[in-house]
Amino acid sequence: MVRHRGGDLQVIACAGSGKTESIARRVASLIDEGAEPSSIVAFTFTERAAAELKDRITRRIAEIKGPEFRDRLGPMFVGTIHAYCFRILQDYVPKFGNYDVLDENRHAGFLSREFWRLGINKLKAKHWAPVRDFAETVDVIANERIPANALAGTPLGECYTAYRQSLNKHHFLTFSIIITAALEALEDAETRERVRGPLKYLLVDEYQYINPSQERLI
Repeated sequence: MVRHRGGDLQVIACAGSGKTESIARRVASLIDEGAEPSSIVAFTFTERAAAELKDRITRRIAEIKGPEFRDRLGPMFVGTIHAYCFRILQDYVPKFGNYDVLDENRHAGFLSREFWRLGINKLKAKHWAPVRDFAETVDVIANERIPANALAGTPLGECYTAYRQSLNKHHFLTFSIIITAALEALEDAETRERVRGPLKYLLVDEYQYINPSQERLI
């Protein structure tokens, strides 16, 4: 894996077999061969995993190129898919410059506050049960790339339309909608070429966990 060049490569191995270390050594090998840091993107699925991978990559590069080379790694992206998509939106789509990302708890609070305005009360009795179910459902809609017009004429479709409008009104994004918005931004040819221009190497850790929306991005 470390020395493979010239095409796509999938690595299947059990836990603890050294996949993350292999990614770190592959990146270091590419840098040693002259690859620009800006040409490398490495995706992981949690902040903790991203921190570990970034640390390993930095150490392996420092071993090969010397500690001073660390100062040149700023343009390289190592992190979560969501963080990468958020960076795309903030760097290339002006309207998202002042948007904020809702974590799970803030998202629940937002839905609770907007409960009646969005019409979530029409979906299920009580309060927190439909809030929880709606939060899970909107993630599925985004992750599975279900078009909004497929929900047209249904109570869920009405709530979903109002929900997306309310998020935009308050300048909020959720983790699932970050990827949807990035995919929409990349439909623009100019934006797509600006993002893809410097990119030559894309590495994805734990690929088995990706959903259809993330796969489309990749």
